Amino acid sequence: MMMLTLQQLGIKALTPADCQDLGDIRQAIDTLDHAVVDMLGLRLGYVLEASRFKPNAAAIPAPERVAAMLPERHKWAEENGLAPDFVVPLFAQIIQWFIQQQVAFWQEKHETSGQVE
Repeated sequence: MMMLTLQQLGIKALTPADCQDLGDIRQAIDTLDHAVVDMLGLRLGYVLEASRFKPNAAAIPAPERVAAMLPERHKWAEENGLAPDFVVPLFAQIIQWFIQQQVAFWQEKHETSGQVE
């Protein structure tokens, strides 16, 4: 898994306890938020590419895949000291939005090629 260090992200303080003032805290939070948005953009690219392997728009939601993903996100939340009752619904919302984007992408791609199903 690709893991960037805090220094690579541009965070000045290596740990929250290393922050010298509120400015350091805000710089770290803003940098982390920017990285989260960047990662969501990267995730979208993979989600849209997945549509190449879907025979039709109806195959995109894949409820069995979503059902398998959420328990794993629950585990990751616990491993990182986060409340699963926050993380799991957050990922459920993220997943549903990305599914909508993939369906729209699939439909647009196939409408322009005359292959709507």
